[in-house]
Amino acid sequence: MKKKLTLIVAIIPFIYGCNSDEYIEDPLKENQWYLNEFNKYGLVSHINLNNKEYKGRGVVVSVVDNGLDLNHEDLVNNIGDLNYSYLSKNYDFNNSDHGTSCAGIIAGEEGNGIGITGIAPQAQIVGFNALRAPSVNNLADALIRNKDDVWVSNNSWGDFNSWGEPLRLRSLLKGALNEGTKNGRHGKGIIYIFSAGNGAAEEYGLPTDNVNYSGLVNNRYTIPVCAVDEKAKRATYSEVGATLVVCAPSKGRREGLGITTTDVSGEEGYNPKVFPNDIENNNYTDNFSGTSASAPMVSGVAALMLEANPELGWRDVKAILAKSARIIDKEHPDWSTNGAHININHSYGFGMVDADKAIDLSQNWRNYPEEVIIKKELQVDKLIPDDETSSITEYIDIEEEMIVEFVDIYFDAPDHSRLGDLEIILTSPFGTKSVLAEQHRESFEGFFRYKNWRFGSIRHLEENSKGRWNLTIKDKSSNKSGTFKSWGLTIYGHNSNPLFNN
Repeated sequence: MKKKLTLIVAIIPFIYGCNSDEYIEDPLKENQWYLNEFNKYGLVSHINLNNKEYKGRGVVVSVVDNGLDLNHEDLVNNIGDLNYSYLSKNYDFNNSDHGTSCAGIIAGEEGNGIGITGIAPQAQIVGFNALRAPSVNNLADALIRNKDDVWVSNNSWGDFNSWGEPLRLRSLLKGALNEGTKNGRHGKGIIYIFSAGNGAAEEYGLPTDNVNYSGLVNNRYTIPVCAVDEKAKRATYSEVGATLVVCAPSKGRREGLGITTTDVSGEEGYNPKVFPNDIENNNYTDNFSGTSASAPMVSGVAALMLEANPELGWRDVKAILAKSARIIDKEHPDWSTNGAHININHSYGFGMVDADKAIDLSQNWRNYPEEVIIKKELQVDKLIPDDETSSITEYIDIEEEMIVEFVDIYFDAPDHSRLGDLEIILTSPFGTKSVLAEQHRESFEGFFRYKNWRFGSIRHLEENSKGRWNLTIKDKSSNKSGTFKSWGLTIYGHNSNPLFNN
């Protein structure tokens, strides 16, 4: 719904410097409550953007979306020349409201005396408008376009249909993500930031979704970002799961505070021109929301991290974001620590993204050693008890020792016709549990199947791989049964190094 922006802004700017080096405070910055703890609302939900040294200089961030307003007053000086259109005509910034709002959160220009301030206000933004022509080929291409020049890829979008994603979508996009992390950024890897998804909107009567039902955000290549409201509580729509890395602020409720950012100029976008002379407010919105808004916040933080340490690899950025995150909603019952004493939560990942801590950790970080992979499979062929009071547990013993970064779990029960009935939990040798699937409000009876389905978990970050890994299956609803055919583990990590100390 289009809504007129209603903001009260300071009209008297603070002027620093003089002549060619003039700095004028951005008037809408005071409405950006998510930036740091010194906001006018006194809110606890913020990303701690207090380190003024880093601005994202030299870092290129692609916005894979519906396009950018290339002439927007608060973006034009930070938009690079690598923009690419998937439309038949030249780059068309019409209908580019969503991408323009994401771009402003990342790199709205600072100190120009208009509008907002981006998290990385001197990063360079490029737009790939693949969502204007969202074929599988276009989306895959956008993820690796200009792969040596792009440092961070912001993706505030998800699968067309999480449960029903076709095999071609999974294979092509996975291939692109693999290529981008392996060979992008001259071998250091593109940082892929993704929205975790808005499928948990129970208040709208929709099914409760989970990041592990999506092939885009349940894999090791991406950094899924969840959303919290101004009170640092999980937004009701924000999906939960074992692959969440960090959360960032967004609008959580209908009456809650939205995100103030750039909007398409003039009569287009979220804020149509109601008053002919109200140009300033018309080019901005105060109501951007969803995990679409939280993802670009983390993209901006990633740009600051890479300015602080350009040599960070994609695995390192992901680990730093996790280890620097801070606990929020401390009374939430799911908080625990894994075997490496790192805080984890299925609703919040490792916690709220913390820009200052992430920058500090990045500066002195020793990159992870070469990646090591362990693969194990187990044939089971046992009937899953069709009784919610019973369960079946099978285990795989890992003899090799290494430091875990990410775990892929393959589960095969192709003859069970109701996916939504099954609860699937992985337990590591340290007792850390990863809930991979829960009883779902929709059963998907006869439609999709767990046919060698790949789940993921980052909750075992920096645990030791050696020991017994258990997979527990419980059928939470009667009348439909199936066979637990097999399962497997692929553990990604690195060998322990006594000189490695982060």
